[in-house]
Amino acid sequence: MSRRYKSATMKFGVPLAVSGSRYVERCYAKHGKAYGKVPPRDTPLELILLNSDRQLLTVTGCCPQDHQFRTDAVAYDSGWRILGWRVADGSMPLGDFDEVDPELAQIDYLPAPNPPLEHGPSVMCHPPGSRFGPPLTVNRPGFHRHLRAA
Repeated sequence: MSRRYKSATMKFGVPLAVSGSRYVERCYAKHGKAYGKVPPRDTPLELILLNSDRQLLTVTGCCPQDHQFRTDAVAYDSGWRILGWRVADGSMPLGDFDEVDPELAQIDYLPAPNPPLEHGPSVMCHPPGSRFGPPLTVNRPGFHRHLRAA
């Protein structure tokens, strides 16, 4: 799972758009309502991408894992970042859309689509008995067996 870490240089609480914004995109902004939330898993999405020249590109995509947005339209290292997303069928699972001015976006802190796949959890970082941890050993007189946590 990709995690967002607060940075000493990222500004929190800045407006996504202002009254004098030349252009406003309506979506769930990655620095707005979608900051810590994701769409329903594997739902077809419209991803609104932004590059360093402040150009916008709307592509189809999905979110098969938490915070792992995927699209066939661009590569991970292409320079495009995810400004926000919309559900392709028009539903609004997080309520009303955010209004986002691409000129105000903190592009260096936006995630890139298609992050490298992770190889799954490491047993070393999960405690015994957790879903991904080593099996629990049950000791009974004369009877030993291993249980996997469900």
